[in-house]
Amino acid sequence: MEINEKMMRELRKKFDIEANKKEIEIVDHWKREFEAIYKKKYDNLAAIQVEMKRMIERMGNRISILTKMVRDES
Repeated sequence: MEINEKMMRELRKKFDIEANKKEIEIVDHWKREFEAIYKKKYDNLAAIQVEMKRMIERMGNRISILTKMVRDES
């Protein structure tokens, strides 16, 4: 079965739309996480730094997991 140019453009457009929707979900998730840190009351700067470090570690862990998944699927 041969895919013509029009079908390729339509498939690409659908893929881009779905990828954008997924990206919105991901960015929204991390935005809510940062908002929770922002809204929380802290006693001092060190407490904020600890919270930020935890968030950075969580994001780093997620990146590592996704990178491994992509590598394993390739």
